[in-house]
Amino acid sequence: MKELRCIYDPLQELMEYYGKEKGEKRAAVAEKDVSIEDRLKNRIIDGDKIGVEKELELALKDYSALQIINDILLEGMKTVGELFGSGQMQLPFVLQSAECMKTCVSYLEPYIDKVEGESSKGTLVLATVKGDVHDIGKNLVDIILTNNGFNVINLGIKCSLETMLESYKENGADAIGMSGLLVKSTAIMKENLEIMNERSIDAPVILGGAALNKRFVEGELREMYNGDVYYANDAFDGLKFMDTIMEYKRKGERPKLEIYVDPRKNEKAEELKNEDVIIKSSIKHDNDIPKPPFWGSKIVENIPVEKAFEYINEIALFRGSWNVYKDRSKADSEYDNLIKEEIIPKFNELKLQSKREQLLSPKVIYGYFPCKSDGNSLTVFKPKNISQERLYDEWKTDVNGTDMEEWVTFKFPRQNTEKHLCISDYFRSGESKEYDVVPFMIVTVGGKATEYAQKLYENNQYQDYLYFHGLSVETAEGLAEYWHKIVRKELGIDKKDSNDVQKLFQQGYQGSRYSFGYPACPNLEDNKYIFELLKPERIGVTLTEEWQMVPEQTTNAIIVHHPEAKYFFIK
Repeated sequence: MKELRCIYDPLQELMEYYGKEKGEKRAAVAEKDVSIEDRLKNRIIDGDKIGVEKELELALKDYSALQIINDILLEGMKTVGELFGSGQMQLPFVLQSAECMKTCVSYLEPYIDKVEGESSKGTLVLATVKGDVHDIGKNLVDIILTNNGFNVINLGIKCSLETMLESYKENGADAIGMSGLLVKSTAIMKENLEIMNERSIDAPVILGGAALNKRFVEGELREMYNGDVYYANDAFDGLKFMDTIMEYKRKGERPKLEIYVDPRKNEKAEELKNEDVIIKSSIKHDNDIPKPPFWGSKIVENIPVEKAFEYINEIALFRGSWNVYKDRSKADSEYDNLIKEEIIPKFNELKLQSKREQLLSPKVIYGYFPCKSDGNSLTVFKPKNISQERLYDEWKTDVNGTDMEEWVTFKFPRQNTEKHLCISDYFRSGESKEYDVVPFMIVTVGGKATEYAQKLYENNQYQDYLYFHGLSVETAEGLAEYWHKIVRKELGIDKKDSNDVQKLFQQGYQGSRYSFGYPACPNLEDNKYIFELLKPERIGVTLTEEWQMVPEQTTNAIIVHHPEAKYFFIK
């Protein structure tokens, strides 16, 4: 078959237009005899690496390679950090600057003489903690620090403390960076610090991750750890703290870090004092129990990736994954233009590429199961004496007319304030004559997405790495949103669905979809029960020793059909 080629690519035209415009501006600037130093700094700030070799060659006539890196290029990266910190530069364009910096350093490396001395400003051992498979945050720290003159030993994901400490010693590192996404990872970080205390190791530690907060790190962990602990909210915080660590190390002094004082401490103590009795929620059970189209589970493959794309939450993608925020000091129109002219075209280009190269392969395994609740517990039942082969398929039976036995039991946490909600409250209790129905699902867009993202990172395509990684994760979320809609339709409760997809992201439908590891059911270990029910290994999804799913671009859910079910937090 003859290969089809795209004759006109709007995105490419747009990039070439702006590239030409930038080139014309740079040519005009060059005519005004702007110094080579400023021209190189501007290259870094603009993230313009095309043809930079000529300017580096010119700079080498007056400066050594290390002088160019340390005195010119790093000044440009410093400005990039300041622009990012003030909200004047978005993360994707910071990474574009980092790509340019990497190109410049790669060109200059052959000119660096060993006699010129050590070029690194300091060394950081960096890793995602044991059991955690998320690496985007860690890798962003690596990119920013490396391209600001630091040496980073990136140990990857699911890293044990032993491996970190061994690398710290072998490389004579100056600090250890620990990263993690989920609540479980914060507990592992604390455990790591306790072990380091026991071994009298007081290395400076920088902690970062979505589940961390300033109160936990600078209050609780800084107070208990014998060394210094820093909370990095973003990659540039990591850079700032490494600068601080090295500054005081050169002085031979230890920095004086403040202990965070929680202003809510007394208020929370009083709150707990008054909570002598845990009150159950007032969820009603007069709702009809929907009839599922089948009992048991089934696999769905060959799902068009476009269906998942339709349910991508663009706000979550652009702001959450790609870090493209509106600068409050600028007009709304400026942000709107950025989204319209650069971000949306990139989004559309990535969708086309992902489909063309089959980088995302949506798969779903889901099912409907009989259940009953008892306090905070929810027990799932199965037919007695059913074979393993039939168990992991659609059951040809009416559960209310069949002899059933307990299969797995989930124990959910309950709010100790507010409405005292617990997921189990939304289902019929054991006293009910009939079984309630609970759907479970696991969705993934496949391991190829992880492999391709890693390839981009290893090839120093930092901006593309950020964009694709974000798209792949949000496509998995979009797939979950799409399949939740299928489940509501199959249960006959989709009549309350909003026609506006954006309102679906705000729970514009009946019931709720709760993912394990998140606020209402934070215990990741419950993933083992979903794996027992669905056997998702059949679609290439596995579980780590810390109960996290692989590939990373995978999500799961317990689906609640009850009309009162909404998202809530367990504090």
